[in-house]
Amino acid sequence: MKNTISAAHLILIPLATVSLALVSCADGRYPSESNIRQRYKNIRSLNDTAAFLAGTEVNTASPLRPLVMSDQYRAYRESIGALWDQFRNGNLADIEKWRRSHLRDGEAATVMYPFSGPDILNALAFFPDAEEFVMIGLETPGTAPDPLSFQGQAVYAELWRIRTALRTILRLNLFRTQEMHVDLRPESFGSVTGIMMFFLARYGYEILDVRRVYIDTAGDVAEWIPRQGDRDSEGVEFVFRKGAGAPLQTARFFSIDLSDASLSLRRGFASFLASRNRFITFIKSASYLLSYDNFKISRSYLLACSRCIVQEDSGIPLKYFAENEWKISFYGAYRILPMFASRFQPELDAAMREKSKGHIPFSFGYGFDPKRSNIMIARRAARR
Repeated sequence: MKNTISAAHLILIPLATVSLALVSCADGRYPSESNIRQRYKNIRSLNDTAAFLAGTEVNTASPLRPLVMSDQYRAYRESIGALWDQFRNGNLADIEKWRRSHLRDGEAATVMYPFSGPDILNALAFFPDAEEFVMIGLETPGTAPDPLSFQGQAVYAELWRIRTALRTILRLNLFRTQEMHVDLRPESFGSVTGIMMFFLARYGYEILDVRRVYIDTAGDVAEWIPRQGDRDSEGVEFVFRKGAGAPLQTARFFSIDLSDASLSLRRGFASFLASRNRFITFIKSASYLLSYDNFKISRSYLLACSRCIVQEDSGIPLKYFAENEWKISFYGAYRILPMFASRFQPELDAAMREKSKGHIPFSFGYGFDPKRSNIMIARRAARR
């Protein structure tokens, strides 16, 4: 008989578990500069690499400096800089302004971001103060790129692969699934890890550590050692901060299939999820997967353990939110692309028409345009 886990088991475990990950420790998030330098040995090289990928200023003493002096690199930096500036000064700035009016600073200890791909950018734009981001997707995470390992012109070809991988999110604020299958290659600069490094560098964060990790069969996060240990899932872990003196933040991306058939066999990952509750769930551009019957475990877990859910219409269908358990605010306009017509929600259509508080000023989800985008903030109602 297979050792499986059901939706009910996954939901019940967190209710009896006190998550150490959610216990805020001031000393842990604000270590001294000397402790940081002792603990994290690769800060300079990681940030030099991230700056190189992002087209920002590379340290003059960096061994990467000769590469950035070439005409090929200048062309890349100009192209990627223009694309970033268009997104930064438009969509991203509008998200930040909207968030300050609609989301409470400091309310997110842990942000759960299923179907995220490498999109740490939107997660930080909406929840800049979160201690921990748990990101989940199908993509293989890859490793921190090493530009010096490439010979001749190959290093510049790799940079343009990043430009290609970012072409849609920096225009429309989403990753297309079909494009990710082609663009996000674990051995290239355009891996999940490489793109997360790009976003952190461009968004002004200092990277302290990047390491490959996995979740073992007990649900613990451990450092990846080739051919050692029982692995339930693989991932990458980032430790970063918004400059000297700022609190440390952690983002982990795990390569996991969130369908019922997959989760029912992953007891280690189920135990990891069980140690997180009362988190904020963030969902965007999720291909409406949580509306299908073969994603019941993920849907039930998120509804049972979230204290707030921020999503657009491709997330959890409105009909699953019990009226006596959630207080919901609606923003924007509801429309659905023809390719997803079977996922149309009459309940959400009516709610948006009757209760929307107006258009949102940024592109979000499959709207592609602010006037056709929507967002929903569901906060768990106080228990009586």
